[in-house]
Amino acid sequence: MSDEPQSTTDASKKIKSINKEAVHQICSGQVVFDLAIAVKELVENSLDSGATTIEVKLIDYGKSCITICDDGSGILECDFEELCLKHHTSKLKDFSDLTSIDTFGFRGEALSSLCALGDVTIITKHSTCEHTFTLTFDKNGKLTSKEESPHKQGTTVHVKNIFKTLPVRLKEFERNIKKEFSRVVQVLYGYCLVSVGVKIKCTNSIGNKPPILIVSTNKASKVLENVKSVFGVKAIDGLKEIVMEFPNEEILEEYKLPLNIPIDFTWECYVSNSNHNVGRSCPDRQFFYVNGRPCDLTKISRLINHTYHKYNNKQYPFVFLNLKLKQDCADVNVTPDKRKIFFTQEQLILATLKTNLQREWESSQQIFSLSTDYNSIKKGRSKRNISPVNDSFPSPKRHQFSNLKKESKDINDQNNENEQFEQFQNPSKEKKKVINLKELELMVVRDSTIMKMETTLERIRNKLQTQKEQKEPDETKLKRMKYKIQLSQKNEDAEKELEKELTKDSFKNMQIIGQFNLGFIVTKLDSDLFIIDQHASDEKFRFEKLNNETKLKTQLLIVPKLLNLSTLNETILIDNQTIFEDNGFSFAINREASQGHRVKLIGMPVSGGWQFDEQDIEELIFLIKEDGLGDSGIFRIPRPSRIKQMLASRACRSAVMIGKTLNPIEMHKIVTQMSTMKNPWNCPHGRPTIRHLFSQCFLT
Repeated sequence: MSDEPQSTTDASKKIKSINKEAVHQICSGQVVFDLAIAVKELVENSLDSGATTIEVKLIDYGKSCITICDDGSGILECDFEELCLKHHTSKLKDFSDLTSIDTFGFRGEALSSLCALGDVTIITKHSTCEHTFTLTFDKNGKLTSKEESPHKQGTTVHVKNIFKTLPVRLKEFERNIKKEFSRVVQVLYGYCLVSVGVKIKCTNSIGNKPPILIVSTNKASKVLENVKSVFGVKAIDGLKEIVMEFPNEEILEEYKLPLNIPIDFTWECYVSNSNHNVGRSCPDRQFFYVNGRPCDLTKISRLINHTYHKYNNKQYPFVFLNLKLKQDCADVNVTPDKRKIFFTQEQLILATLKTNLQREWESSQQIFSLSTDYNSIKKGRSKRNISPVNDSFPSPKRHQFSNLKKESKDINDQNNENEQFEQFQNPSKEKKKVINLKELELMVVRDSTIMKMETTLERIRNKLQTQKEQKEPDETKLKRMKYKIQLSQKNEDAEKELEKELTKDSFKNMQIIGQFNLGFIVTKLDSDLFIIDQHASDEKFRFEKLNNETKLKTQLLIVPKLLNLSTLNETILIDNQTIFEDNGFSFAINREASQGHRVKLIGMPVSGGWQFDEQDIEELIFLIKEDGLGDSGIFRIPRPSRIKQMLASRACRSAVMIGKTLNPIEMHKIVTQMSTMKNPWNCPHGRPTIRHLFSQCFLT
């Protein structure tokens, strides 16, 4: 062996432990990764202390300072030294304690992480102590000073200059400060609703200006009272309490559950009924909890919205769902923010929810009501719901129409599509033959000319079977398109599969085989055959073009209308007036007026018989709040759903119709323009545009 000393390069590769300070800095950024988590952790500490009044004070949207003040039990003097040290807590001593933990916090990470990210000062007075102390901590969570000071019972935490130790995070935080602030408010809403008997108040001040009230509750004893405090009296209109009943046999079988399975949970649940205009235009008011802990329940949320859309597919329900179950039936220690939770009875929870929601929403569908209000009659609106119609692809049926529109324009649009469908079903005897599935007619393009080819389903099956017996296709080359696109459903899996198998360039490279049943274009890409809906694909192309380019005209109101918006929503509107103007809304802003009363509506969008109202403004605020301003740097105008519906109707009326014979140039144009779309997989009404037929099969 050589006696030469180890090289610097080899020595640098030696495995060694990371020093504690570096570990602390690395992990802290993973525990508190945005402003909302910082506020969440501090509010949870206040709730754990038994506080009945909690005030959240933000300066410059939280950038300069975050202050949480409560009247809880305070902190014992003997705990000051360990208060902000990593993994020091009074709530957990052994891992097994997790099965019985009933507090929000238990890992001892929040205060320590905040010390690493900013400047932390804590003022506290314990209920058994005569003195109040002001405590300061260094970046490692070590107590650096302790001074007596005047203060009432409870605890106040100041966090200044958050993320100052992480330059990249700080820059991103400052760039998206208003979006970060809106997330804070949304998180606070969750605690405001579920915390009965507790007053939670949030204010924000900018510079030396007086603080602006963002949200406040009033120590109400019931959840619905908190809903009124947070969102206003109208927010509880149409809300129904869902009383839990055992799931029916059909749904138990659907979820593969035994008929005698015991239920070990209860809930407190309120949802909107399914009548039109009772729900929300966006899913911004859906709150989920497990034993009072706000959390993200993705599967439950998806089930609720999917079920609701069967009865009202144009809106989303307000949801308050607090699942109450044994501590050992849920795991809350899954992610750093504790928002993801695992259940032992997840399938049973889903089955029970589905049974009870269907029962509630089906009963509300049986009610027909006609408004006698003069203004409603004047607008030509009536409350009526119809059940959705499911169409299977690729049968050339009309688009799904559920929830009869209140606007007369919608009714006309539906009648137009019904007429088109009936006309197609009743052309000449020759075209009836084309629809007959036993005798299919395929318009084949060969050498730029169209040829008719007669075939049958039996011949196609025989051809496939013969090829399978002769040679099994190469598994590596065979495209596996297993997901089916369904109307009235979210098709994320199918769309992702198509996106994976097809790129935008794929449409440019497709070979046109011909037109099928005067409604579909058959194409070939390598060894795969696809069928494209000529109407749906052309409609989607026209819709995206209209959505990106249309600027609606504005009709001035005779009398301006004062908008009663929350302070946060009012600020978003004022800061994004251009987006509202592009959608036809115009406002007069009085910056000297009191918060929440600075905006008057002076103009509304006009287009034919379509009518718009304040719900469209609220939905547009939500879209802006959720950062709907662009994708991959490409600007697009956010649109409320009603304007999207209007643009979709325009696109539908102008698109190539089913029943129209297309020449090779027209077919090629429809296929290639799909390569320019943002989302070419379905039309704006939900109708699929493309379906994979089969691989390794050629008709002759």
